[in-house]
Amino acid sequence: MIIGLRLKNKISGVLESFVNSYSQVFFSDNKIFGVILIIVSFFDFWAGFSGIISVFVTNLIAYYLGYNIFTIKKGSYGFNSLLVGLGVGLTFQPGIELFFIVFFASVLTLFISLFLEGIFAKYYLPFLSIPFLFGMWIVMLSSRDLLGLGLSERGIFTTNELFQIGGKSLVDIYIFIDNIHIPEIISTYFLSLASIFFQYNIFAGLLIAAGLFFYSRISFLLSIIGYFTAYAFYHFIGADITQYGYAYIGFNYILMAIAVGGHFLIPTKKSFLWVILLLPVVVLITLSIGKLLIPYQLAVYSLPFNIVVILFIYILKLRYIHDENLTEVILQLNNPEKNLYFHNQAVKRFKWLKFFPISLPFMGEWTVSQSENGEYTHKGEWKYAWDFIITDNKNQQFKNNGDLPEDYFCYGKMICAPADGIIVEIIDGIEDNKIGDVNLINNWGNSIVIKHTEYFYSQLSHIKKDTFKVKKGEFIKKGDVLAQCGNSGRSPYPHLHFQLQATPYIGSKTIDYPIDHFIVNQDNKFDFLSFNKPKLNEKVSNIKVCNILKDSMNFIPGQKLEFNAKYENGKENFVYWNVETDVYNNTYIHCEQTNSFAYLYNDNKINYFKNFIGDKNSALYYFYLSVYNVSFGYYEDVIISDSIPINIVFNKYLMYLQDIFAPFFLFLNTRFELKYLSIDNELSPEKIILESKLTNYFFKKSLKSLSFDIQIDNKGIFEIYSKNKIKLTRKID
Repeated sequence: MIIGLRLKNKISGVLESFVNSYSQVFFSDNKIFGVILIIVSFFDFWAGFSGIISVFVTNLIAYYLGYNIFTIKKGSYGFNSLLVGLGVGLTFQPGIELFFIVFFASVLTLFISLFLEGIFAKYYLPFLSIPFLFGMWIVMLSSRDLLGLGLSERGIFTTNELFQIGGKSLVDIYIFIDNIHIPEIISTYFLSLASIFFQYNIFAGLLIAAGLFFYSRISFLLSIIGYFTAYAFYHFIGADITQYGYAYIGFNYILMAIAVGGHFLIPTKKSFLWVILLLPVVVLITLSIGKLLIPYQLAVYSLPFNIVVILFIYILKLRYIHDENLTEVILQLNNPEKNLYFHNQAVKRFKWLKFFPISLPFMGEWTVSQSENGEYTHKGEWKYAWDFIITDNKNQQFKNNGDLPEDYFCYGKMICAPADGIIVEIIDGIEDNKIGDVNLINNWGNSIVIKHTEYFYSQLSHIKKDTFKVKKGEFIKKGDVLAQCGNSGRSPYPHLHFQLQATPYIGSKTIDYPIDHFIVNQDNKFDFLSFNKPKLNEKVSNIKVCNILKDSMNFIPGQKLEFNAKYENGKENFVYWNVETDVYNNTYIHCEQTNSFAYLYNDNKINYFKNFIGDKNSALYYFYLSVYNVSFGYYEDVIISDSIPINIVFNKYLMYLQDIFAPFFLFLNTRFELKYLSIDNELSPEKIILESKLTNYFFKKSLKSLSFDIQIDNKGIFEIYSKNKIKLTRKID
């Protein structure tokens, strides 16, 4: 069965690379859109046939040369050769000479693609359709000496050609559409779309427009904005609008709008504004380059689009200050809506990825005695710092009368490394103060500075004399014991001072920076916080990891998961999943039966699921929803809250409406909550019960919810149950 699935997936991969080569012209990997474009390419049979040859030749050679199979499957190499094949196939008469030229032009275009990929990748820039330009221009210039190639006369009798493709019914549709009076402003829009695939009829443009709308409402909206803006500018400057169709240049404005407005940048109001501002630039470049190429009898093709898009993306990379409303796409999902929804969630969920993870520098529970902008110190350039003490259940920090340092609960307690790093400075030998006294000469007391990354250091101060367990220059790991809490320096009573800074000197000015994950205890009610900052009088601690929770969510590449799945319709089957990593070192769970993928991130304290791709009726999809965010610390009644990209949850018909307005505002939302219900034994647990809940919202009004009961034992996740949906039970060997 597994071998059959793998063979099926290989065949699927070949077909995927073929179809994606078509859809990639519009920065898409949508299979239905790709099929529509294949159909459009066959409005001229020999052009369509030449396109097929080009794609297969390119992908086959790239595969056997050993290039990245993932890139080949995306259609990243095939789409440029496809355009060359279409252009050559349409321009010249069919014959053996034509197919030889198509073959070698495809090879040449692939080589140009690989060459440009190597150059542009250094600057994290796309090579777009530059290989097509070079390939097409080379063929057109050399064709004047290739006497065996005759110019095509096809396109003169369009109805005859359509009859050969689809019979009388297709001709009738074409005539019906052709007889409809369509204003120039609309007809040239469809002709501009059709010209992308070297077609010159409105019917082809209508099909592409329909496919574009099906694939992405945002891309469709951008195509209209791009076209109408350019159209208006042509009229404004008095240029000849007929160039839109006949010279194959109208698509420059459409593709530029889609590329800048929604593909390479997250679609927002500001990205849309830049589309409008850049389009007149594309028009001017189009008109000027057209004049330069006339002596060589070469068409402009997509050159203006390439120039403006690459130039704009490059200058954005040189920014010193990044605008959150004009953000480049980091994880490319080949769909503007998916890019937007994933980005919106990533800003909330993974904003911490830009932070180096820093933990609290101690074991157990401590209390914040002074926080930012403190009452006594932590002022001005040193305002971003914390002082920690230990208090009892009566909020007292000492026993007896508190006259001696030893009376204080934190005195002599171990302090730990907040993260991996190198010890760059240690000051030792300063005596502890008597209670109430301070040492203003040695203000910081015994201190240690740790370098974590370039321009990022932590400092811990008021340490007890002669208790350091590490030496200067030593590499340490997070959690390693450093020394003991003391009362040296400007410290009237024992406490630990903790700050983060950009320079390696004791007493450096502080920087505003969060703690990664920690627990706040408020009257024995626990709150879980991620990348936040402890506040005054809060009792805080690092997450105490519960091993069976951690082990249950510790998905290791190479691991196999097997569950018995019972569905609401009565269907029952075994599901087999593999834990794998991709070329970008992303870990994911793969279901070969449904070809579905659940991407995850594990930082040894929390397991997050990042994305889901595949069948939303699959067992893996419900698994992804049920354990979307799980902390490895067990704290009864703690609720973990998170949000899920709305396109993963809502049905496609409601999403069609949201997609249109998505760059401007969202009226749909989804909330995930995980609650820790019970544990059989806190010291040595063997069974934990969790409950997760997914709630959908429409304009902040709840619509429906989906709940899961999750049972975990010392062998991992034993059972996940959702009433009227699915029951997953771990397969027992």
